[in-house]
Amino acid sequence: MTMTDNRPLLFERFPSLRGDVEWLELGEYPTPVGELKGIAAAKGLSALYIKRDDLSSPHYGGNKVRKLEFVLARAKALGHKSVMTFGAAGSNHVLATVIHGRRLGLRTIAVMFPQPNAAYVRKNLLLDMANDATFVYADSMAKLPLAVSKGMAMAMEQDGRAPYLIPPGGTSARGCLGYIDGALELKRQVEAGLLPEPEFIFVTLGSSGTAAGLMLGVVAAGMKSLVVPVRVVDRYMCNSYVLALHVNNARRFLMERGADIMSRPVAARDIALVDEFAGDYYARFTDECMEAVAMARDLDGIKLEGTYTGKTMAGALDFLERHGLKSRRSLFWNTYSSAELYESVSDLDYRGLPEPLHRYFEEPLQEEEMGCEVVY
Repeated sequence: MTMTDNRPLLFERFPSLRGDVEWLELGEYPTPVGELKGIAAAKGLSALYIKRDDLSSPHYGGNKVRKLEFVLARAKALGHKSVMTFGAAGSNHVLATVIHGRRLGLRTIAVMFPQPNAAYVRKNLLLDMANDATFVYADSMAKLPLAVSKGMAMAMEQDGRAPYLIPPGGTSARGCLGYIDGALELKRQVEAGLLPEPEFIFVTLGSSGTAAGLMLGVVAAGMKSLVVPVRVVDRYMCNSYVLALHVNNARRFLMERGADIMSRPVAARDIALVDEFAGDYYARFTDECMEAVAMARDLDGIKLEGTYTGKTMAGALDFLERHGLKSRRSLFWNTYSSAELYESVSDLDYRGLPEPLHRYFEEPLQEEEMGCEVVY
């Protein structure tokens, strides 16, 4: 968990950042690239590639690891003993922060709010508990400010200072750096002949940090790929205007530190956003997304889920079909961790969690209600 000679590629591309931007290695890179031959054949695509960020860490992978390498490094550099972050009860971001923060000696205060139930929610909560998360649960969004105040007070009492605040999804200018680095990594793989340069890169759009970093990163890498984000969160907080704001904030962060990003500011109208696959509300599964989850599992052995990556895959396939682009080279960036961790916590008693979280182990799962296979 120290700086290595060949990572991050961001420092090689922008030398002025070295020594000015904190970074600690948490993941194992480069993540593999490959082809989704089963899905491509089933959908009549000439080629569909995948970037396997699900394999970014055996401790817990997915897209959050690249962000946390910059965000948690900043918390350590400032001398914090704890971090506070936010997410729904089954948040992958919260779990990634809990696990990787613990590796760095940082305690995570997890401020959580309700969401529809699913198998991954149960798994993530047990893993949060096993990795010593401090839970603060708000049973409605209106009570979030009170929960934040409670979490702050807990940190002050234990550490004598406030925790380092990490926004939902780890999305900040620093967090976006992780996916500028990810795009530079993809460029290296293209140059090595591991895949052709994709014309389209499909990625989940939730808190916006991953997509914003990739949009800046393809420019920094000199690639012509079009990043196509697929919205998976409610439109009022996840849209092209919010995404453009994060792109421009990260661009400004780089320029203020002497990095010649060679890109102009982005406007919402510049973004090719797939907007129709989020479902009725956050974390509510749809028939299309669960079909995509089953297809990826059965045809290519890839693990997706119903809140983020299943919807992203469904949106990507629809985009290619609807716009007559099935012959074009496309890449699906997998942001969901495939680390098999559930067996280590499956025997834990969920009643060790705060009482308001017990409902997720006592109420039916969406998968059961939809007649889908339950996979932890």
